[in-house]
Amino acid sequence: MKIGLFQYKIKWEDKKYNKSKILKLIQTSDIRGVDWIIFPEMTLSGFTNNIKNSSLSEDDLNFFSAMAKRYHTNISFGGVENKQNKFITLNRNGERINEYSKINLFSPGKENKFYKKGKKTSNFDMEGFRVTPFICFDLRFPVIFWKNSKITSLYVVIAAWPYQRINHWTSLLQARAIENQAYAIGVNSIGEDDKGNEYKGYSVCFSPSGELLLDCQSREGLGVVDINPEEVDKLRKSFVIESLGR
Repeated sequence: MKIGLFQYKIKWEDKKYNKSKILKLIQTSDIRGVDWIIFPEMTLSGFTNNIKNSSLSEDDLNFFSAMAKRYHTNISFGGVENKQNKFITLNRNGERINEYSKINLFSPGKENKFYKKGKKTSNFDMEGFRVTPFICFDLRFPVIFWKNSKITSLYVVIAAWPYQRINHWTSLLQARAIENQAYAIGVNSIGEDDKGNEYKGYSVCFSPSGELLLDCQSREGLGVVDINPEEVDKLRKSFVIESLGR
């Protein structure tokens, strides 16, 4: 399956500008054969505690649905519904097939003061993969990954992860891949928020053995990686690790 990791320089809390920017970048990208496009956390607003600006309107949802139908591709994006920070996935017909609400809210940034936490993890099938989605700060809590390891062949984390801690971002994603013998994809933001935090992307994909398959660094637009669920099965059969109570 070909997956497109989409990162771009977000203009914080300016949905109109960001929609226009996304469309321009999509139109100039080679998306032929791309099965799934994944956008970062709070895709249209950037990470913010301003619920009014982060919440998804009907127009926002229609924006992504129309894109899925136009390009005949699955799409995942981030945004807020009912005061929950969500990871939403649409199929090629623009229909919602999964949503996940962030469980571990970023308390150092006071996210927990403004948003409601999710209560459970979520899983869905995506063209041969069994996917478990997470959002940003979740990445620092390995137990929720471990609990889903037996039914997951691909973890996807969308984020607004500051550049000052970018080594944690890549190291933790690689660790989640290695310890669970599953693919791990992370899609991050680019730009600067109203508090001066800087984001530089570095969306990545790691193989089930921890090999770096794609590093988008700070390039805007679509980075494409081609992955195969059979690689997960092969590794797990040839390199069996005794489960530690999972």
